[in-house]
Amino acid sequence: MASAASVTSLVDEVNCPICQGTLREPVTIDCGHNFCRGCLTRYCEIPGSESEESLTCPLCKEPFRPGSFRPNWQLANVVENIERLKLVATLGPEEEDVCQEHGEKVYFFCEDDEAQLCVVCREAGEHGAHTVRFLEDAAGPYREQIQKCLMNLRKEREEIQEIQSRENKRIQVLLTQVATKRQQVISEFAHLSQFLEEQRSILLEQLERLDGDILKQQEEFDSLVAGEICRFSALIEELEEKSERPARELLTDIRSTLIRCETRKCRKPEAVSPELGQRIRDFPQQALPLQKEMKKFLEKLCFELDYEPAHISLDPQTSHPKLLLSEDYKRARFSYKWQNSPESPQRFDRATCVLAHSGFTGGRHTWVQTVWVSGNSCYQLSSPPSITEIE
Repeated sequence: MASAASVTSLVDEVNCPICQGTLREPVTIDCGHNFCRGCLTRYCEIPGSESEESLTCPLCKEPFRPGSFRPNWQLANVVENIERLKLVATLGPEEEDVCQEHGEKVYFFCEDDEAQLCVVCREAGEHGAHTVRFLEDAAGPYREQIQKCLMNLRKEREEIQEIQSRENKRIQVLLTQVATKRQQVISEFAHLSQFLEEQRSILLEQLERLDGDILKQQEEFDSLVAGEICRFSALIEELEEKSERPARELLTDIRSTLIRCETRKCRKPEAVSPELGQRIRDFPQQALPLQKEMKKFLEKLCFELDYEPAHISLDPQTSHPKLLLSEDYKRARFSYKWQNSPESPQRFDRATCVLAHSGFTGGRHTWVQTVWVSGNSCYQLSSPPSITEIE
């Protein structure tokens, strides 16, 4: 155990040069000297002191920058240990293993009362019928129990850490899936936005043409109607004037006048031609491509958000000798040359096939297969959108 003199010597080594007390939150400046953080901060803030550009160390007068404080964690740990030794040295060895009631050294442990006993305590009547053992003998079984508890706790901690690692990986996979789906949504909506803008321009252009044709026919209709009204107004005015004349003048050419008025037929023009009316009624048909594209967009978007491509690796133990697998076991290529493949009971020897390294036991999956044919041509075959869910 450290003596009081040696502890005092150590305390002197970890004193702050400014406050002369034990270092608190020790920090190191550019020159390497250590100070209490609070003391050095107040030293830098003293009114009338040197400017920040010319601050010097209180010990060696070397310049330093106020923002260059570096926490000295190792020294902080040393100070903490010295404080603990100082407390032990102050109490003395007698206080640690001496019975406070009788002042005798503690040798025994009462298992019934879980009390540490000296010789006098052991001889006392209150512990006479109890199980009393030497300290080391009593500590042995407890040490074994502690080790078992430590082993179980460490095992459980490792299990929790494994769960944490597994779940963190799962979270990263989910975040990657979300990021992929976010990009798919952005891409699909960008495509849809472009298509909608094109359809909008087409439909508005057609409506503009219909609007122009309607106005043109309106002008023709107004012109025709105005002519008819003018002619009928002239006949009306002529008859009104003739009806007010004397009988002799009224009867003059009266028959021809009446025949001319009676045989005058009114033309009833149409403001909008049947062809233009049919074009207006057929206009909703122009939106059919838009409806089809919207339906296609929704189906594709739901499919891409619902299905996640499965990552399939091929099993080299099952590959036919005429199939060449890539290094990552993601692709298979046909070769007319028989490969020297190791013997394996799972290997195909008749059908040119290869199995995946692992299959599916549940869920819904989609995948893409790359098939190489002669001439180094490549075709990609993907699973159909209507995938059967595996129960």
